[in-house]
Amino acid sequence: MSWQTYVDTNLVGTGTVTAAGIYDLQGNPWAYSAGFAAQVAEVAAVSGHFAAPSGLAATGATVAGVKYMFVRGEENADIYVKKGAEGVVFYRCNTCIIVGYHNDKIQPGQCSATVAKLGDFLKESGI
Repeated sequence: MSWQTYVDTNLVGTGTVTAAGIYDLQGNPWAYSAGFAAQVAEVAAVSGHFAAPSGLAATGATVAGVKYMFVRGEENADIYVKKGAEGVVFYRCNTCIIVGYHNDKIQPGQCSATVAKLGDFLKESGI
């Protein structure tokens, strides 16, 4: 299965993720949904906080040029940021980061669960 298929089918195709991307640990894209504009530097900046996610509490995170407030993070696992009713979840696998965005029509927990499900699968597969 291609990385693009994971994004299109396992993330956006579920209806619980509005847009998504899969990136290496330096923020370089492997695949992303059409119109999803998370930049390399933005993903890399969040990637640098997986060891201590609370470091984002003071600065928040920027995704596609939009600044989000830090909500929660689990060390070397996931980070969730939001702006109003929209949010972004970052999930760290062994060699990549899954980034899932949800709009105000999707519940944060649904988006997080979908991203974590794929993330767990990739981790167990050694990716």
